[in-house]
Amino acid sequence: MKDALLVRRYAKAFLDFVIEKKIENIALDDLKTVSEVLKENKDLRNILSGPFVSIAHKSAILNKIFKNHISPYTLEFLIMLIQKKRMACMEDMYDQYREIYFIYKNISIVTITSVIELDEATKQKLMVFIKDKIEGDVRIENKIDKSIIGGFIINYQDYQYDASIRTTIKRLHKVFEQNLFVKGF
Repeated sequence: MKDALLVRRYAKAFLDFVIEKKIENIALDDLKTVSEVLKENKDLRNILSGPFVSIAHKSAILNKIFKNHISPYTLEFLIMLIQKKRMACMEDMYDQYREIYFIYKNISIVTITSVIELDEATKQKLMVFIKDKIEGDVRIENKIDKSIIGGFIINYQDYQYDASIRTTIKRLHKVFEQNLFVKGF
């Protein structure tokens, strides 16, 4: 992340702005769209954050690409970032805005790591387990990791509940490293 504090300040200011306009949900989708486009297109990223292209030309490029795909307020925010020469912050803006937005809406994101995509029935069972411990609206994000072998890992903020086969095997391996053999039995 370029400058986390700077990006967070811009994200907070943008959230305050879109709350006034009552489009904070739309702004979240807009920033996700912009973030995905920038991640997929290195040339566009370089043009927008490079010093050799004029501000007017960068603004025209943004207008041409995003005018019909994002709200005018988000486009105005992007053009403001261009004018302030802060477009390099845009790469991390979506993540920061999303984090602040979820705090504002009292939404908690719980990441569940598993070997395969969880079906809805399993998500609902885990949701019952999670809801007892977390207040507010809870959203589950499923992350796939084949290295855990089986089971799941639940992450929420600084908390982790690890019920993976990989961890169970590691624990057993430590137990068997000790020589528990006693002569005479």
